[in-house]
Amino acid sequence: MLIWLLLFVATTILFAILYVVEKRKRHLFSRYLDKIAVSIGEETGAPPLYVYERLRKKIEELEKDIVESERERRNVFTILNNITDPIIIVRGDGLVTFANIAGRDITRPGIEGRKVYEILENYYLLEMFENALRTGEIQSGDIIIAVNGDNNFYDAKVVPIKFDQESERYIMILHDTTKEKQLDRLRREFISNVSHELRTPLTSIHGYAEALLDDDLSNKELVRKFLGVIESESARMTRLINDLLDLEKLESGDAKFNFVEVDVCDIIERVTSIVEPLAEDYGVELMAECVKPKIIIGDFDRLVQLTLNLVDNAIKYTSTKETGEKRVFVRCYEKEDETVFEIQDTGPGIPEDAQKRLFERFYRVDKARSRKVGGTGLGLSIVRMIAEKHGAVVQFESKIGQGTVFRVLFDKIKNVDEQESSTGGKAE
Repeated sequence: MLIWLLLFVATTILFAILYVVEKRKRHLFSRYLDKIAVSIGEETGAPPLYVYERLRKKIEELEKDIVESERERRNVFTILNNITDPIIIVRGDGLVTFANIAGRDITRPGIEGRKVYEILENYYLLEMFENALRTGEIQSGDIIIAVNGDNNFYDAKVVPIKFDQESERYIMILHDTTKEKQLDRLRREFISNVSHELRTPLTSIHGYAEALLDDDLSNKELVRKFLGVIESESARMTRLINDLLDLEKLESGDAKFNFVEVDVCDIIERVTSIVEPLAEDYGVELMAECVKPKIIIGDFDRLVQLTLNLVDNAIKYTSTKETGEKRVFVRCYEKEDETVFEIQDTGPGIPEDAQKRLFERFYRVDKARSRKVGGTGLGLSIVRMIAEKHGAVVQFESKIGQGTVFRVLFDKIKNVDEQESSTGGKAE
């Protein structure tokens, strides 16, 4: 009987202990459940299954937000990488945290985990970073950085950004102003060249006119000579101004083009009839080769202008050759899908260092020789512009003492048979 009593007491105590433990666990579980409910914006005392469902949905929303944030982060980096201006982000301790593609092009390779002093070679940009670090203010200035052997000009800014007391970044933004600098240089050169080209004939005209005014005009031969110089210099100014106006119209798009089917042989006939007297005067043999038809789409008058400029140049520069044959060949032929218009001369040729600048305005290989033959220095610029308007390409080859060949490559017009062959059927 005593044993059963002890067993009953022990069982009762055990159940009491289990009850207390279970009650404690339920209390703790309830407290944690309430904390979870509050954290997801729910009331305390909500049923566990409800809290679980709300928590599951909250986790799904957070996962979506993380994916969206990651996508936005990638988009931001993609945008920064596609910005053509270099952007470099640096921590306060000088460690580079980001550089876009353009930024990597102006730095040493392997920027990850390196200090800005190790990847940049420009002293002025590093000094701007130091000043921004010291003052906390935006720094700006013009700098020059060598890229692939060429000097590029940049308008540089270093912008300090503070996130909090212990976190800051310094953004280096470099706007490439190389083209603006080049255009500014070309503008200044253009003004200088125009001023010089106009000043020379104006000085001559003024001087000879003044001499005539002071003279008694009794010496008719001298008067005729002075008037001849005045007429020649006036014609030179007129050519210069006309070429300038023509080039401006071509570049601005104000020049009108009437595109129709044109036979290049007709253009060659027109130009040779114009320049034959000039070739005879200069002692240059002019030879034309063109078997009709050589049809292209173009503006007849503009193509005559292009051809006249090239042939006129060839004749005049060939005439300056002191020894050897003096010939100019004008020809047209077809090659694959192109109609090739070609002017070849036996003149003095063009030096290799001058060939890359040949189409620049007012550029002359030999200034004294150019003025002697009456060139304005704008003819080849006009030729290239007219060719571009026709979708054509201008090429040239030249060797000193052997002459020069200019070629203008036009798209060939396909005839009916060629169209049938290319389409595999009958052209309608």
